[in-house]
Amino acid sequence: KIDLLQAALLIARIDNDEIEVNAYLAEVDRIVADIRETLKKKADATAKLAAVDKMLFQELGFHGSRTNYYNSSNSYLNEVIDDREGIPITLSVLFIEFARRLDLDVVGVGMPGHFIVRYEPAEGEPQLLDVFNGAQVIDRNEAALIVRSITGMRPLDEHLAATSKQDIITRMLHNLLGTARIDDDELRARRYIDTIIAITGGDIGR
Repeated sequence: KIDLLQAALLIARIDNDEIEVNAYLAEVDRIVADIRETLKKKADATAKLAAVDKMLFQELGFHGSRTNYYNSSNSYLNEVIDDREGIPITLSVLFIEFARRLDLDVVGVGMPGHFIVRYEPAEGEPQLLDVFNGAQVIDRNEAALIVRSITGMRPLDEHLAATSKQDIITRMLHNLLGTARIDDDELRARRYIDTIIAITGGDIGR
């Protein structure tokens, strides 16, 4: 029952309580309305998915952060929406939420080191999409290569399992915790740890 988009925006309020969450929720709804206007009346799922892809990456210019990847701004969803730039998990959250509003079944896939999504059509084979790279379609072998190249880990089938909304939010917080530690900011780190504990019931995880 977690509202993934709202929860992801609330993460940003941990550091900036002036963020107007409802304004960003409305902005996402506005973009979805624009996508709907581009669709034919009886557009099928394939057309809807293509329209999401075109709007986000071609029309609006969302893209993966290449030069400042570990900047905490890339983990604040409001700034990702404003700047059109983010890391794999924040861009994936937006893609999931745009798709959901168009009745498309897209789930998060929390691979080690790199977050992707999986589109699960009512008919046909599921598709892995690398949202950080413009929702590029990748196969299992390519996903395995990503895991190995980033982490050095041996790819496992479980790495392609769907990630729960709670785990997505927790992973976003761990990313921010990592940036706080890079910046040697103990106060920020404590805020993220306290939030992770509150969400998970005490399990701080990795």
